Amino acid sequence: MVFSLLFSIQECFSATFTDEVSIKVEVNAPPQRIVSVAPSVTEVLFALGLGDRVVGVTTYCNYPPEALKKEKVGGYITPSLEKIIVLKPDLAIGTADGDLKAFVNKLAALGIPVYITNPRSVSGVMTSIRNIGEVTFSQLVAQKVIAAMKEKIQLIQEKGQGRPRPRVLHVMAYDPLISSGKGTFVDDLIRIAGGANIAESARGKHPRYSMEEVIAQNPQVIILSSMKSKDPLTDQRQWWDQWKEISAVRSGSIYVIDADLILRPSPRIVDGLGEIARAIHPEAFK
Repeated sequence: MVFSLLFSIQECFSATFTDEVSIKVEVNAPPQRIVSVAPSVTEVLFALGLGDRVVGVTTYCNYPPEALKKEKVGGYITPSLEKIIVLKPDLAIGTADGDLKAFVNKLAALGIPVYITNPRSVSGVMTSIRNIGEVTFSQLVAQKVIAAMKEKIQLIQEKGQGRPRPRVLHVMAYDPLISSGKGTFVDDLIRIAGGANIAESARGKHPRYSMEEVIAQNPQVIILSSMKSKDPLTDQRQWWDQWKEISAVRSGSIYVIDADLILRPSPRIVDGLGEIARAIHPEAFK
């Protein structure tokens, strides 16, 4: 009788999902031991209130602080299969950026389901949150997280409504100078925040620029970020001082924004949107 009851409960929860790279994923019950193979996924899981079910994360998972206490399974590009197996997860979640096809196949052969996300825009981030909510049977919480994100986006857009769209340059690196073009989160954020990305029409997602090209484009706002969390980029800010012919330099409109807020597809991307909007229209956020 007990076995039959447990079997019935499992059958009620058993479901097959199609992840964001079109692979079928079968989950037999609400996952209780989850391994995250990406910092963004870790943030989503904690935002959904599933932190106590997360048993493993990557070495790059630094938010929220509780994630630092979780077992590490390697990087999101090269996770350790052995470490993950030891943790006995009933679900692993990663991103398409990690190119984890071989990894997924190996875990699938061991009977461990793997769900891959693939967000490419701010709206895509919210879709991924909804999908992770579904595969973890946390749909209602996911809906609340998404609703809160949409509310923040609306408030930010209202503040910038009717204002001019200044030319914005995002700088990922400056030697050589690498920006963020069409198809990146930053490009989407600049547009939503009320700016015009000067790299929007450039070739490739992360085009290189010469200083002659930057001067010709004459950005009115420059946004600096680094792959290192909370890096103040002091040297780079000082480096820009030599280019007084650029409007952003003359007006002091050079801002450093935590890369995790604008490059990581997590619920905090709307906080990154707010930072970019304040850089573009500081007068609207006084």
